[in-house]
Amino acid sequence: MATHADGALAPHVVVQIGAARVGIPADSVVRALSAPEQYTPLPRRQGALLGMLAVDGLPVPVIDLACWVALAGADAGGLGGRPRVVLLRAGERMAALQVDVLEPMAALPASAVMRLCHDDDPQQLFHSAAVLPDSGELLALLEVDQLFDLAYSWCAAADVNTSPVAAEQDCAVDDAHTWALVEAGGECLALRADDVAEVTAMPEHEAFPGGSGVALCQWRGGHLAVLPLARLLGSGAASPAPLLAVLRRGEHALGLPIQSVREVRQLSGGLQGVRSDTPGRLPCLTVTGDDGTPLRLVDTEVLFAMHPEAALNLATPAASGSIARRNEQTYVVMDAGGKLALPIDACEEVLHVEQEECMPLPGGADVTVNWRGATIAVRDLRRGSASKTAGGMATATASAMATATATTRRRGKVALVVVRTDAAPVALAVDQVVSMITPGGAELTRMQRGGEAVELLILNEESGSSTYRIADAATLLQRRA
Repeated sequence: MATHADGALAPHVVVQIGAARVGIPADSVVRALSAPEQYTPLPRRQGALLGMLAVDGLPVPVIDLACWVALAGADAGGLGGRPRVVLLRAGERMAALQVDVLEPMAALPASAVMRLCHDDDPQQLFHSAAVLPDSGELLALLEVDQLFDLAYSWCAAADVNTSPVAAEQDCAVDDAHTWALVEAGGECLALRADDVAEVTAMPEHEAFPGGSGVALCQWRGGHLAVLPLARLLGSGAASPAPLLAVLRRGEHALGLPIQSVREVRQLSGGLQGVRSDTPGRLPCLTVTGDDGTPLRLVDTEVLFAMHPEAALNLATPAASGSIARRNEQTYVVMDAGGKLALPIDACEEVLHVEQEECMPLPGGADVTVNWRGATIAVRDLRRGSASKTAGGMATATASAMATATATTRRRGKVALVVVRTDAAPVALAVDQVVSMITPGGAELTRMQRGGEAVELLILNEESGSSTYRIADAATLLQRRA
């Protein structure tokens, strides 16, 4: 089973078949459809095959597991509504699974998984089960490869041709990603399935200090920042949101209020649309959906960079009754793989130099620049600038410097922030020096994450609210040391 670096299983699409709940790896799900009135009949009925379904011009076998596996007394009689069809893909093979209910996705901690079957029975589709963290209900985990092997044998016995998907169609799907389409704030948003930890009922939450519109709620024993969707969308009033989509990247998480989950489906890469990068607004690419309505593909990487509150899922709020205060010193706001605020007392100078002035030392291990008659080291903090050595340590090589400056080279300059250190000044190469916050210009909030203090600057302007995590020079130097 696919896992994340933190040991959690990759997101699973949860479906209900009869009285049983089944988890399907999200990266195997192409999309979900309403089941037709009837399927194309087979020459001979075999196994759990219901018939064939034409999807994008391709014949796809439809499987009903309730016909094959005893799923906790499977009986769809009390569920109501027309069944759904979940389209699955594994390599070149495609199949459709008929389900009674399509539920929100779930991310499962590896500790919640139990191995139930230890044999190699080719007809066993559920080797493991997991306990859903919130409800405590049992989720049977589908072995997708095993299902496709069985489906292939059933199709062969029924004289059904299941040739692999054409090569030209493979090329399009290779660049595709699985997205969760959700209703939120009167818009249809698409969220990368890999970034969706789970969708849960909206918990109780309280306003975050500083008036940024962000709220805090409890999630998995920690605190989660809930984003102000109406403000991100630029709408006047917030629509009621009964659900919360929890987005997760690494150890950081954010909550996005939503009304409902429409479907999970694959969208091809390279879609053309209108890019939105307005400060304080939802970063997304707006494309036209299959039904002709706008679909916003959310850029979660940029969204997390906009909101350092994402680090608060591991933090403990300040003592009850504490009040955010105004900042007493000046901060330089910069984009260094994410928006950060650096105290100006730590800075010697902010300057822009030509790319050619950043010179590699002999051997190419470090990059230097001439500053005030001395040669000082350059640490590259720009997005995507780190390269990995065989030992896994990040180093700022001259090659990485050249690659990461593709955007900056077009501007002709490299933005450098020279900071003090105990030994000698060091130049930090950043994506952009954004602004400067003068004393009293923002709310200063402090929180605790374990034994570490997390400080945030909340800047409220007419165009919206921005939050910056305060960084110190020593920590930034360690990122690329």
